[in-house]
Amino acid sequence: MADHVLLEAGDDLVRQLSHEREAVKAVLELVWNSLDADATQVDVIVERSAMEGVDKVVVTDNGDGITPEKARSAFKRVGNSDKRMGGTTDRLLRPLHGKAGRGRLRAFALGDSTRWTSTARAVDGRLMRTTIESEIRRRTTWRIDSQPAGETDRPGTTVELWGKQSRHLLRLLEPKAATQITAALAPYLLTWTDVRVTYDGQRIDPRTQIQDEDHSKDLTFEHDGQTHPFTVRLIHWRSSTERTIALCDAASAPVETIDASAEHADFSYTAYVLWEPMPRHRNEIPLIMLGGDTPLTPLLRAARDWIATRLEERRRRQRRQLVDRWIAEGVYPYPRRAEGDQARAEQATFDLVATSINRHIPGDRTKKRLTLSLLKNSLRHDPDEMVEILEKVLRLGGDDVSHLHGLLQQTSLSNIIRASSIVTSRLQFLTALEHLVFDEETYGLVKERDHLHKILERELWVFGEEFNMMRSSEIGLTRMLEHHRRTVGWDPTPDGSVRAVDGGARRVDLMLSAESHEHDRVRHLVVELKAPSVDADRAQADQVDDYMQAVLGDPRFANVDTTWDFYLVVRSIKDRLMPRVRQAGHPEGLYSEPTSFEHARVRVWVRTWSEILREAKQRLEFVKNGIDHNPSLEQALEYLRHRHGDLIPDLLRRPAAIPPPRSGAARNPAV
Repeated sequence: MADHVLLEAGDDLVRQLSHEREAVKAVLELVWNSLDADATQVDVIVERSAMEGVDKVVVTDNGDGITPEKARSAFKRVGNSDKRMGGTTDRLLRPLHGKAGRGRLRAFALGDSTRWTSTARAVDGRLMRTTIESEIRRRTTWRIDSQPAGETDRPGTTVELWGKQSRHLLRLLEPKAATQITAALAPYLLTWTDVRVTYDGQRIDPRTQIQDEDHSKDLTFEHDGQTHPFTVRLIHWRSSTERTIALCDAASAPVETIDASAEHADFSYTAYVLWEPMPRHRNEIPLIMLGGDTPLTPLLRAARDWIATRLEERRRRQRRQLVDRWIAEGVYPYPRRAEGDQARAEQATFDLVATSINRHIPGDRTKKRLTLSLLKNSLRHDPDEMVEILEKVLRLGGDDVSHLHGLLQQTSLSNIIRASSIVTSRLQFLTALEHLVFDEETYGLVKERDHLHKILERELWVFGEEFNMMRSSEIGLTRMLEHHRRTVGWDPTPDGSVRAVDGGARRVDLMLSAESHEHDRVRHLVVELKAPSVDADRAQADQVDDYMQAVLGDPRFANVDTTWDFYLVVRSIKDRLMPRVRQAGHPEGLYSEPTSFEHARVRVWVRTWSEILREAKQRLEFVKNGIDHNPSLEQALEYLRHRHGDLIPDLLRRPAAIPPPRSGAARNPAV
């Protein structure tokens, strides 16, 4: 008998929860569902289309299946999963992973049409086959059909997903997909060795991919005056480029992962942070990126400190071992102990560069000695020539050549690190802000003044790099006049207060100012923020228009070449406001542009966060123009002290002991 179950959630919420761009995570959710059903065999099959795209995804398991009763209950609601309190599976007592009741919705990231076919024992003991189907056009409606199973049927579930045309599915065909799945499942598969998972014909076996595993470390962190215990488990991978931090519950089941690709690029690893309450804090990741006060902030800080310490110890050990091996082989081009500060600095820099490109150095002893000698001479006399020679002799790839240019040419490593840190942190901020504004789970909790306003006061670059320093916050119209007059060089003292057109007082959220390089104009940007739960309507737009009218109607604001832009920034715009902000012949978003000022230009805009975030991401290209710097010897040695202290003699670790470079001394090549 077939019936239809209507999911108790809106279509927009289901679309949000499906995370349709995260195909690999969707596969992982289905695998975890199988493991939570006590499966010991899970197979993920990716069927190709004729054009080498993804035609269909099939996940099969030999678990206990879905009973008709459970199907009608589970597919009717979002959240409040039966597994939300944690615990273990019914039969094999393995730890449960799913706790949010949303795993099945991620299937829509893999197919526009979905079908579960599951065989399980019903309440009355009969073996029943249940089919559950839905499609993306009616994703809140599930057709459920149950009937007695056949004589040859065995418990288990098959999930079929097909009909989706999306470039995001191509990620399933990349080698990185199996790497991500291996990293996510590693603690579980290392513990439950009877479980076998295959992906696209390849067995997921972390034991074959692990290079080394650091022992788990029990640590603590402080929050709200209390001490909380947690554990970090660090696994090093053989050949992948995986660098992630997996936030896990106490049973090592990942709740969320954090990309650590910008950290410790010379290692491939996954750090599993195990904390029992982790599932309750899964939605706080964006707040961490924004510096929010959440238990995950000190937890991650303590975990990252320990990870950095362990990796630095490993790095030093590997470099010492490599240099010692070169010395034992008789191929090292320096004496064991260099004499003189300059010679020691050169030798330390050589060790840094040589160990960094070790994988490109020939294995033959004679060729190895020749290559290291060539590196030494080129490093001493002409770092620019050294990069060119190494590129030709060792056939360095583009990334390695770029790395050497950064080390040895005209750009300071400290500036590269700082610029990379800026880009990384800003992209993380934009990702977190996008989540806070648009994600159905969080945007209703984000307030205008308590959250958005205070966060953006520290991140004004979102509206343009020129506004990164010059700003005022939460000011009235009179203070806005003072700020304007001070910016253009006039006496800021007002001869009376400024009022809105109705005579009342008003306060603006943010006023940003900058001197434009074009036409010697001053640009003011007045921003009115609305909580993500508020959609723009005429009332909100007219509120900002009132600010503009106050400026337009007061001559104390006029008589200077100034551009005034008033932004209403919102998550979305209501339909009845759309015709006003989408007029033929006008830029999109322009709400009002009077022409009463003699020299000033005044405009009111309704901007969405989608536009603001897209433009901010595009502007991050500015970093490329900000790292050109020729450092001193002291700057180079300071970097070596900080990052590579194991390669620097004791004397050079004390900055006061370093003499200025002698005339004719070798140019410091470490930068």
